[in-house]
Amino acid sequence: MTAGMKEIVLIDLSSIAYPIWHMSQSEPDPNATSTKTVARIRALTTGKPHAAICCDSGKSFRVELAPSYKANRPEQDGTLRHQVTLACEQLAADGFPVWSVKGFEADDLVASGVAKALAADAAVLIVTADKDLLQLVGERVRAMSVRDGSVIDADGVLAKMGVRPDQMRDYLTLVGDSSDNIAGVKGIGPKRAVDLLAKFQTLDALYEQLEAKGGASIGLPPAMSHELRAFKASGAFQTARALVTLRTDVDLPFDEIDRDRVPKETETFGEFDVEDEDANIEPEAAEARPGPTLVPNAPDTEQAQPAETALAVRQPGQPGAIETPSPAEWERQLDPLSMKDARILAKDMHDSRMFSAYGTPQGVLSTVMVGRELGLPAMASLRSIHNIEGKHSLSASLMVAIVIKSGLAEYFEPISFSDTEATYETKRKGARKPVRLTHTIEMARQAWPKTKADWEKAFLASGWGRNPTDMLVARSSSRLARLVYPDLLSSLYTPEELAELREQVA
Repeated sequence: MTAGMKEIVLIDLSSIAYPIWHMSQSEPDPNATSTKTVARIRALTTGKPHAAICCDSGKSFRVELAPSYKANRPEQDGTLRHQVTLACEQLAADGFPVWSVKGFEADDLVASGVAKALAADAAVLIVTADKDLLQLVGERVRAMSVRDGSVIDADGVLAKMGVRPDQMRDYLTLVGDSSDNIAGVKGIGPKRAVDLLAKFQTLDALYEQLEAKGGASIGLPPAMSHELRAFKASGAFQTARALVTLRTDVDLPFDEIDRDRVPKETETFGEFDVEDEDANIEPEAAEARPGPTLVPNAPDTEQAQPAETALAVRQPGQPGAIETPSPAEWERQLDPLSMKDARILAKDMHDSRMFSAYGTPQGVLSTVMVGRELGLPAMASLRSIHNIEGKHSLSASLMVAIVIKSGLAEYFEPISFSDTEATYETKRKGARKPVRLTHTIEMARQAWPKTKADWEKAFLASGWGRNPTDMLVARSSSRLARLVYPDLLSSLYTPEELAELREQVA
């Protein structure tokens, strides 16, 4: 994908909803499936403003081609259908384009969306668990697995499946698909299909040579030649190919992909003008109207502080303390002192496109609020607090800075560091002894997610392999900060830690 190119995210809803449904059967919440599905999609699209949800819609046109298509599947549970409907309604209310076209499956909508995106010179990220959609991967199209979050390009498809994306349709025709009740060639499984396509490149070329030269002359065993001929003569070849072919001509409201994603219930978030708000108030009433008063060096109390406008009132020195700036500190006067001011700032910053990674004005506001709890000014929060799939994270250096700024530590300093281990030590004021923590490269290797067969190669290609000293310093200091100062940093992780935790959960 070319740097700066617009990326469109197309999400196969069923790939997310169905696994959640099966894992949520024991949940006491009857709407756990829809709630978790929406949360997952919100997380996946954080910082990705151009995204659409693709949904199945009733009976597929493929059933007319082959009545046996998916006939092996049990009738979809009515409760599941209801949960999917609830998820779609909530996602639409969130401002997502939710596409469903009668007679077509989500795969066809994704394929049509890819075609339109490529025509518009955009890149595409397909979020799915369906191998059928791998045939769409190409120079500007990648696929993300909903199972482990891995993203693959054309080379990744070849490594994963043994065939190129442009060979996937022939591959699926040869092996069939038991989950969709599509019969392939008898006796040909994934390995033989890969071998055949490596040799002949396409299924059409294979049949041309089989008919022109005979099976023996092109190296096919008699039994395989017989089954290939029977597969075509019976019409099964044509049927299977038609069933695995994705439609790219579905009529979609594709322009919705560029529409601002504004939740319906918050379409007016921050859309007010302070001057307009005061315009209809008589001058005498405006002068008499009480405003928030925040007194520095005072006890933890509020003076004429409306509960709905107060961000926080704490003693000076506490994380998140809001102190009235002195006239000389003019730059601090730009920091929001009320919830209304914070909302205005959040919307302005979101509209500036400088902080689009937070997704919505609410996302910007939540980051300002997290920073306020940590004692950071608004803009410092937006610069230094990262949003990783809907979760806030801090750099290790920021964690250490917060500890030092809090005044709770007598010291927090490195003892030693190298490309094999790093050690930090701190002593909290009032504690009897200092605490020292070491993180080694072997500990990192053992904790690295092993969901992939080539996890060691992935480990070496990650930051651990490229910059081991920096990674060890960050991990040692962040772990020590959370351990000794949980009142400041409980449940906060670095972006790298969140990424590893996400893969471990997946």
